This record gives sequence, C-alpha cells and structure tokens, in this order.
Amino acid sequence: MDQLAHHQGTHKFFTMLGLALYFSKPVKKHLVHIVDAMITKGFSGTLTDLHHWSFHPNHRTTLSDFFTTSS
Repeated sequence: MDQLAHHQGTHKFFTMLGLALYFSKPVKKHLVHIVDAMITKGFSGTLTDLHHWSFHPNHRTTLSDFFTTSS
C-alpha cells in the first residue's frame, strides 16, 4: 500500500482491527486518508478540507465517488 510515513500508525490500527477481512485495499486506503484528515487541526468537515488535509493523491471527485457509491 502506498502510504505516507504518518499513515503507518493508522494503517497498523486498521490491520489490528482485522479490516482486511471486510474491506478491499482501495477502501482501506481511502479510510486511512479520511481518518488522517479528520484528526488534523483545522478540519471543518467539508469534502474540500478532507481532500486538502488528507494529502490524498487522487482528485477530489474520487473521494466524492467513494462516498456516493460505496456501501
């Protein structure tokens, strides 16, 4: 999984919870970026802030698609 150095702790936590059994790698990648953005100071809850503070490598509409089409 391509990840930033500060994402390793979140990724290890998700692995410890056993999320690999329930979610695919792309979904776990989105979750790590989302949690990273949510715990960042200055996050206001908008999709633009989520994309900005998570350092997500994909375009903002990718996150929008993830929220609208995922179960």
